[in-house]
Amino acid sequence: MHPPLFKPHPLCGECVQDLVKCHEENPITKFFGACNDVKTAMDKCFRDEKIVRRTANLEKARKDNAEWKARLAERAAEDSRNEKR
Repeated sequence: MHPPLFKPHPLCGECVQDLVKCHEENPITKFFGACNDVKTAMDKCFRDEKIVRRTANLEKARKDNAEWKARLAERAAEDSRNEKR
């Protein structure tokens, strides 16, 4: 089973098109493995795409977390300055 093909897959667009083409060219034999090689290549591409997406999300989360901690520290310093007055 694979994710929906109608969603954009920037890294795997060619693989998706190849699978759709294979299914169109083999309406019956696709059920008996005619497109298995194409689907295997597409599945590998999807796994690689997921790794790229997950890495980008992790980097964004780390950046956002660092910004949040900086704002929190700034707010704490400001509160301590206000309390001293």
